[in-house]
Amino acid sequence: MANLWNPLYLPYGSLTNWYDSTDTTTLTLSTNDTVANWRDKSYRANNLSETDFADLPVYGTTNINGLSTVNFDGSAAINLDIPETSVNKPYYILFAGFQKEFSGNAIYFDLFQSSTGHNLKLRLEAANLMKVVYNDGGGSSFARVGTVLSKFDEQTAIYTLSATNLSATCEFNFNSGGNNTTGVFEMNVDSFGELTLGSSRGDNNGINGQIGEFIIVQGDFTTDDVRKLEGYTAWKWGLSGSLPVGHPYRTAAPTVTDVEFRNKLYETSTEEGSSRFRRLFALGYVG
Repeated sequence: MANLWNPLYLPYGSLTNWYDSTDTTTLTLSTNDTVANWRDKSYRANNLSETDFADLPVYGTTNINGLSTVNFDGSAAINLDIPETSVNKPYYILFAGFQKEFSGNAIYFDLFQSSTGHNLKLRLEAANLMKVVYNDGGGSSFARVGTVLSKFDEQTAIYTLSATNLSATCEFNFNSGGNNTTGVFEMNVDSFGELTLGSSRGDNNGINGQIGEFIIVQGDFTTDDVRKLEGYTAWKWGLSGSLPVGHPYRTAAPTVTDVEFRNKLYETSTEEGSSRFRRLFALGYVG
């Protein structure tokens, strides 16, 4: 029986942020199933948390593809301040979720550099227009790269963003309209130290919708790793048919060989310690 690929099979150390709403062991629930903490499943333990009760999102009230998600109400947000483990170039970001309805700018995620005030955010700016916006500290937009969506209301979409040392490439590889749009822009900030998921540090225009998964990969990864990550996410959230024509995982989810599986178990049990091995056991990768 083939083992399905998952982000833990990315090159060791490259997976730095992985928030997965389907893994209930990563969610700390407060009153009325509000999410006070969302634990990172990567090697870095970049856990998200929110201390303001009024800003807490809610778990499990809706789902995507039959899988429970974290529900944001337009003002709810969950923040991470990670100055010691910054998001550095090159990196690849993947977001899976949706907005219920258009009600002003809705920010899906916001990466921020406190020393300069520069930030990078994914924002729905009109009823059918999604954009990646890169701002300087004064609020001026250095770049606004977007794509027109044919439909987004309660329609799951997956958005990706990659950045090299010289530029950033915004790729709407597979979304609710089936578009595949790419735009390149210069980015003179090498790293970000803070992350807000579901809203922004700079304003309160959060999404009124669901987040299923958010992943950041940095440093040592290949194009093949990225395609596997896209395939994994698309099949998980019911969007495999929206992958671009010619995508290697459009017709089947990525898998790992027995050798890759054994190597990952060995790496996990020796290099990362018993805690990561127990996590693999809990997720069903060891049996």
